[in-house]
Amino acid sequence: MRRGFTLIELMVVVMVMGVILGISIPTFRSILKKAPLQQAISDVEGSCRSARSKAILDNRIIEVYFNELENIVALNTADRAVNESGFGQGLGNRVVEPGEELERIEFGEEVDLEIIEPRGEDFAGELVIRFYPNGTAEPVTLRVSGETGSYVLKLEQVSGHTTVINEEYQ
Repeated sequence: MRRGFTLIELMVVVMVMGVILGISIPTFRSILKKAPLQQAISDVEGSCRSARSKAILDNRIIEVYFNELENIVALNTADRAVNESGFGQGLGNRVVEPGEELERIEFGEEVDLEIIEPRGEDFAGELVIRFYPNGTAEPVTLRVSGETGSYVLKLEQVSGHTTVINEEYQ
Protein backbone atom coordinates (compact mmCIF):
# COMPACT_ATOMS: atom_id res chain seq x y z
CA MET A 1 0.00 0.00 0.00
CA ARG A 2 1.34 3.40 -1.04
CA ARG A 3 1.36 6.41 1.33
CA GLY A 4 1.86 9.99 0.14
CA PHE A 5 3.41 11.49 -2.98
CA THR A 6 6.92 11.18 -4.26
CA LEU A 7 9.00 14.30 -4.73
CA ILE A 8 8.64 14.10 -8.52
CA GLU A 9 4.83 13.89 -8.34
CA LEU A 10 4.74 16.92 -6.05
CA MET A 11 6.98 18.89 -8.42
CA VAL A 12 4.71 18.03 -11.36
CA VAL A 13 1.63 19.23 -9.44
CA VAL A 14 3.36 22.50 -8.47
CA MET A 15 4.52 23.02 -12.08
CA VAL A 16 0.99 22.44 -13.48
CA MET A 17 -0.45 24.88 -10.92
CA GLY A 18 2.18 27.45 -11.92
CA VAL A 19 1.29 27.14 -15.60
CA ILE A 20 -2.43 27.51 -14.87
CA LEU A 21 -1.77 30.54 -12.69
CA GLY A 22 0.48 32.09 -15.34
CA ILE A 23 -2.22 31.72 -17.98
CA SER A 24 -5.05 33.06 -15.80
CA ILE A 25 -3.40 36.24 -14.43
CA PRO A 26 -3.50 38.25 -17.72
CA THR A 27 -7.11 37.23 -18.29
CA PHE A 28 -8.05 38.25 -14.77
CA ARG A 29 -6.30 41.62 -15.20
CA SER A 30 -8.21 42.36 -18.42
CA ILE A 31 -11.51 41.54 -16.67
CA LEU A 32 -10.65 43.95 -13.85
CA LYS A 33 -9.76 46.71 -16.35
CA LYS A 34 -13.10 46.38 -18.16
CA ALA A 35 -15.13 46.27 -14.94
CA PRO A 36 -15.45 50.07 -14.33
CA LEU A 37 -16.53 50.73 -17.94
CA GLN A 38 -19.07 47.90 -17.96
CA GLN A 39 -20.38 49.01 -14.56
CA ALA A 40 -20.75 52.59 -15.80
CA ILE A 41 -22.80 51.69 -18.89
CA SER A 42 -24.89 49.34 -16.78
CA ASP A 43 -25.50 52.17 -14.27
CA VAL A 44 -26.55 54.64 -16.99
CA GLU A 45 -28.87 52.10 -18.59
CA GLY A 46 -30.27 51.18 -15.17
CA SER A 47 -30.95 54.84 -14.35
CA CYS A 48 -32.94 55.26 -17.57
CA ARG A 49 -34.89 52.06 -16.95
CA SER A 50 -35.57 53.09 -13.36
CA ALA A 51 -36.71 56.59 -14.43
CA ARG A 52 -39.15 55.16 -16.97
CA SER A 53 -40.60 52.68 -14.47
CA LYS A 54 -40.90 55.30 -11.74
CA ALA A 55 -42.58 57.78 -14.11
CA ILE A 56 -45.19 55.19 -15.08
CA LEU A 57 -45.79 53.81 -11.57
CA ASP A 58 -45.87 57.19 -9.77
CA ASN A 59 -47.71 58.93 -12.62
CA ARG A 60 -45.28 61.84 -12.61
CA ILE A 61 -42.41 63.18 -14.68
CA ILE A 62 -39.00 61.83 -13.73
CA GLU A 63 -35.82 63.55 -14.90
CA VAL A 64 -32.38 62.15 -15.55
CA TYR A 65 -29.55 64.66 -15.27
CA PHE A 66 -26.34 64.06 -17.23
CA ASN A 67 -23.18 66.09 -16.59
CA GLU A 68 -20.28 65.19 -18.89
CA LEU A 69 -17.86 67.61 -17.20
CA GLU A 70 -18.16 65.96 -13.79
CA ASN A 71 -19.21 62.47 -15.02
CA ILE A 72 -22.46 62.50 -13.06
CA VAL A 73 -25.83 60.87 -13.73
CA ALA A 74 -28.67 61.71 -11.33
CA LEU A 75 -32.28 60.58 -11.13
CA ASN A 76 -34.71 63.29 -9.95
CA THR A 77 -38.41 63.87 -9.57
CA ALA A 78 -39.52 66.92 -11.55
CA ASP A 79 -41.12 69.99 -9.96
CA ARG A 80 -44.90 69.77 -10.11
CA ALA A 81 -47.89 71.93 -9.31
CA VAL A 82 -50.22 70.58 -6.63
CA ASN A 83 -53.38 71.90 -5.03
CA GLU A 84 -52.97 73.12 -1.48
CA SER A 85 -56.21 72.59 0.36
CA GLY A 86 -57.92 75.63 1.84
CA PHE A 87 -60.43 75.94 4.64
CA GLY A 88 -63.49 76.63 2.51
CA GLN A 89 -65.02 74.78 -0.36
CA GLY A 90 -63.10 75.44 -3.56
CA LEU A 91 -60.49 77.52 -1.75
CA GLY A 92 -57.27 75.94 -2.80
CA ASN A 93 -54.02 77.38 -4.04
CA ARG A 94 -51.74 75.85 -6.62
CA VAL A 95 -48.26 75.54 -5.23
CA VAL A 96 -45.11 74.14 -6.74
CA GLU A 97 -43.79 71.00 -5.09
CA PRO A 98 -40.04 70.96 -5.73
CA GLY A 99 -38.39 67.90 -7.19
CA GLU A 100 -35.91 65.84 -5.25
CA GLU A 101 -32.85 63.81 -6.10
CA LEU A 102 -33.54 60.08 -5.87
CA GLU A 103 -30.22 58.62 -6.99
CA ARG A 104 -26.80 59.94 -7.97
CA ILE A 105 -23.97 58.14 -9.74
CA GLU A 106 -20.51 59.65 -10.01
CA PHE A 107 -18.05 57.89 -12.26
CA GLY A 108 -14.35 57.80 -11.49
CA GLU A 109 -11.60 59.12 -13.72
CA GLU A 110 -11.34 55.82 -15.60
CA VAL A 111 -14.75 56.44 -17.24
CA ASP A 112 -15.79 59.34 -19.48
CA LEU A 113 -19.41 60.35 -20.15
CA GLU A 114 -20.11 62.24 -23.39
CA ILE A 115 -23.46 63.65 -24.49
CA ILE A 116 -23.69 63.20 -28.28
CA GLU A 117 -27.27 64.38 -28.92
CA PRO A 118 -28.97 66.72 -28.31
CA ARG A 119 -26.34 69.46 -28.18
CA GLY A 120 -27.84 72.89 -28.77
CA GLU A 121 -26.00 76.18 -29.27
CA ASP A 122 -26.07 76.94 -25.56
CA PHE A 123 -24.91 73.44 -24.52
CA ALA A 124 -22.68 73.65 -21.45
CA GLY A 125 -21.89 69.99 -20.76
CA GLU A 126 -25.09 69.13 -18.90
CA LEU A 127 -28.47 67.87 -19.99
CA VAL A 128 -31.78 66.97 -18.36
CA ILE A 129 -34.08 64.53 -20.11
CA ARG A 130 -37.59 63.66 -19.01
CA PHE A 131 -39.47 60.40 -18.75
CA TYR A 132 -43.24 60.78 -18.90
CA PRO A 133 -46.02 58.75 -17.21
CA ASN A 134 -47.12 57.33 -20.58
CA GLY A 135 -43.73 55.57 -20.98
CA THR A 136 -42.23 57.99 -23.50
CA ALA A 137 -39.02 59.97 -23.01
CA GLU A 138 -36.99 62.72 -24.55
CA PRO A 139 -34.40 61.16 -26.87
CA VAL A 140 -30.70 61.20 -26.04
CA THR A 141 -27.53 59.58 -27.34
CA LEU A 142 -24.58 59.16 -24.99
CA ARG A 143 -21.11 57.67 -25.16
CA VAL A 144 -19.56 56.03 -22.12
CA SER A 145 -15.89 55.29 -22.71
CA GLY A 146 -12.75 54.21 -20.94
CA GLU A 147 -9.31 52.97 -21.85
CA THR A 148 -10.70 49.52 -22.71
CA GLY A 149 -13.41 50.64 -25.16
CA SER A 150 -16.62 52.60 -25.48
CA TYR A 151 -20.36 52.09 -25.59
CA VAL A 152 -23.07 54.22 -27.17
CA LEU A 153 -26.43 54.37 -25.41
CA LYS A 154 -29.47 55.55 -27.37
CA LEU A 155 -32.74 56.35 -25.65
CA GLU A 156 -35.72 55.85 -27.95
CA GLN A 157 -38.35 58.58 -27.67
CA VAL A 158 -41.57 56.65 -28.29
CA SER A 159 -40.90 53.58 -26.13
CA GLY A 160 -38.48 55.10 -23.61
CA HIS A 161 -36.23 52.04 -23.97
CA THR A 162 -32.45 52.08 -24.29
CA THR A 163 -30.19 50.42 -26.82
CA VAL A 164 -26.53 49.90 -25.98
CA ILE A 165 -23.97 49.42 -28.74
CA ASN A 166 -20.42 48.28 -28.06
CA GLU A 167 -18.37 50.40 -30.48
CA GLU A 168 -15.53 47.88 -30.44
CA TYR A 169 -17.70 45.33 -32.29
CA GLN A 170 -19.41 47.62 -34.82
